[in-house]
Amino acid sequence: MVLDFTKTLSEALEHIGYSDEGYELPVYGAEEMRTHLISDEVIEKYGRAKWAVVDILNEKYGAILFNKFDLHNWLEKNKDDEVAYFLNEAGSNSLNYSQYLAPSYFHLWLGKNGFVIGIEQKGNGFNARNINENRIKEHQGGAFAFFRECKGTVFFDNSENAKVVFFELKF
Repeated sequence: MVLDFTKTLSEALEHIGYSDEGYELPVYGAEEMRTHLISDEVIEKYGRAKWAVVDILNEKYGAILFNKFDLHNWLEKNKDDEVAYFLNEAGSNSLNYSQYLAPSYFHLWLGKNGFVIGIEQKGNGFNARNINENRIKEHQGGAFAFFRECKGTVFFDNSENAKVVFFELKF
């Protein structure tokens, strides 16, 4: 199963051989709904955070990976770049469906055997298990379809009240 409703972050960090190299990239820290007055600034921070994750991964793992990660691969429907797909699908879900209409942080943990990306939102969580089992919002975005099909592992901080979506890719 690609979606794992029982996996924990500590298990994933052990799995990738994490050794204290991590990043926390802030996007929107306020606990109020993003409005049109601040949307440009939030969207700009959101884009910079996604590119920072991609740049860090390419710098760290570029020598051992044959294809570099590139957010444009999502636009070109290149599903082999699961990092681009995860960042765009899970990120856009946070922009459209979270209580405050923005992710609060992008997280990145690097290990000798792989990495974990986390996209965190403040406010109310969502029931990931229910969304998956009942195919809720199936046609409003491709995130859960991608989550079910990708080679990496997608998991949550709490499958019934998720505020962080994680993606683990092991080499």
